[in-house]
Amino acid sequence: MKLRETRSSDWRPGRRRWLFVVALVALIAVAITAWLFRDYARSPQALYLEAQTARPERATALYARLSEKLPQLEEYARLWAAAAAMPDLDAVRTLQAVAAYRPQSPAAHQAHIALARHLASIEAPEAEEEYRAALALSDSVALRLELARYLEEQGDDAAAYAEYLQILDERPDAFDGMRRTGKDPLAVARDLNAAYYYSDALETLRGVEDPEALPLRAVALAGLYRHGEAEEAYGAWLDQTPDDSAAQLGLAQSLVQLERSDEALSLLQELDTADGQLAQADLIAVENPEGAVDLYTESPYPIAWWSATSLLETQGRLTETLPLYARLGESYNPLSDDAAYRLVTLAQRVEDPDAQAEGEALLEGLGLSWLGLRAGVHDLEHELALATADPLVAAGGNIVEKAKALEAIGRDDLAQMELLLAAQARRAPEVDLAMAEALVSRDAYHEGQAIAAAYLEEQPHAPQAFWELSYPRPYSVTVEAAAAEFDVDPRLIWAVMREESRYDPEALSYVGARGLMQVMPPTQAWIAEMLGEDIPPGDAFRPEANIRMGAWFLHFLLDYYEDDLELVVAAYNGGAGSVDGWLADPQVSNRDDLLRWISYGETREYLSRVLLSYEIYKELYPDSGSGD
Repeated sequence: MKLRETRSSDWRPGRRRWLFVVALVALIAVAITAWLFRDYARSPQALYLEAQTARPERATALYARLSEKLPQLEEYARLWAAAAAMPDLDAVRTLQAVAAYRPQSPAAHQAHIALARHLASIEAPEAEEEYRAALALSDSVALRLELARYLEEQGDDAAAYAEYLQILDERPDAFDGMRRTGKDPLAVARDLNAAYYYSDALETLRGVEDPEALPLRAVALAGLYRHGEAEEAYGAWLDQTPDDSAAQLGLAQSLVQLERSDEALSLLQELDTADGQLAQADLIAVENPEGAVDLYTESPYPIAWWSATSLLETQGRLTETLPLYARLGESYNPLSDDAAYRLVTLAQRVEDPDAQAEGEALLEGLGLSWLGLRAGVHDLEHELALATADPLVAAGGNIVEKAKALEAIGRDDLAQMELLLAAQARRAPEVDLAMAEALVSRDAYHEGQAIAAAYLEEQPHAPQAFWELSYPRPYSVTVEAAAAEFDVDPRLIWAVMREESRYDPEALSYVGARGLMQVMPPTQAWIAEMLGEDIPPGDAFRPEANIRMGAWFLHFLLDYYEDDLELVVAAYNGGAGSVDGWLADPQVSNRDDLLRWISYGETREYLSRVLLSYEIYKELYPDSGSGD
């Protein structure tokens, strides 16, 4: 029997419909299955990002799936789901539970913020407590401003004013809040003067006739260098209270600026205060050095004793300086190491072995310093050898894993906070080490170094890992490239970077120095001109550009001072013109004299810090600082 060929016409309509229905059902089933299980295949970051904008029910499901994929984030998932469901009562309770579970954690911080905002929205007084709990964990200008505005809305002007004042330096617009909440213009002006906001203080006092405004006006005018007006204001103040020592001192200081020294001296001689005594000594130092020495020596201020030694050395009375330098070395102040070192050098010069031994003992007791190394009382190799005797194994796995999970969803900010808060708890050196290592490995050099440095300050003979974390080699590729391009030791670049910015690429000083190497805008413009390159102002905060500018400047100074590193470092901070002026000082006959007669206290401290860091870098990384 012959089988007939099958033709399309043989398929009945019913059979075709049945197959279509089966296929449709199958497709629907696949679609439903895919929809039901759609979240399983998605990345944790995708789940988190959608959850941030989803409705509460959907957000809850997404956060649940997120915690399944990353169990380390379970508390965060609960936190975020609860925040999305607010103001539901169960959500409030969940936030409270999260805050209590790990009180010193970013999750607790976020829970406190969510609770604060909820309580603020219903005008509950407990909001302030939650805001302050959050700030205790991690202070921020934005959150403190939020608290200030809440307190102001609640009518607590005094508390709001205090918060506005606290953030004035970083938020100048906080002045508007101070004016709204500060009911007493005199108190506002006093606080503004204390914060050096002299123009705002004067504006606050505009139209105020209260006699108590006179001192505030005088101080503000003097602070603005408007000494002619300040003289008038101080005079009015003295007319009101003739025996006020602060008014007399202020008037005398303004008279000096107006080049009326005789009148200033008459006022100062009537003053029986330490400040008046110091000002009088400064004024007569040139014409009556003997009298100035007496006044300086009697002063309770270390800076006055330092000035006395200056006058005595100028007169060649070196032996008389030794007790004063010893006195300075024994007093805990920024001049202690300078004074102790000078005691050693002058004692050698006048051949006083007892005074020399005293100076060396003072230097040793002040802790590791470049001046101590220079005097031979410290041995860096020995110090670091002691540090290697007790190695530690970092132990902070849970926190590090939690940080990794947060990074996986794009929350690097919370990851970093986990590490920082864990270190702040100071539970054990192993934890400190783990947190510092984790931060540095994430290029958070500023934060990681701070943890390691704090531990070294308490335990100088800590394991070497703490030394390496306190003196890391950040941006190694960029530093090595710039060092090779301009023939500068990369370890010197790192040493300068450490002391200039503590490895913070966004560092901005009060005088406008910027970035890792703290380059001033005029210096940047000059470097760009010398290099024949266009370097936009914003590049100062870009590590690659900032490091390269700093390396070029070091190269320039090394060439200018013929590789004299001490002069190079001093000039990097104080300027080549200042260094040349100090070298030309008749008192400077050798390098030890130069170290004494550097007139900028900041530069003396800077020089000591950078050169100590450089020596430590050389000891830690004898391979010329090649990066990892």
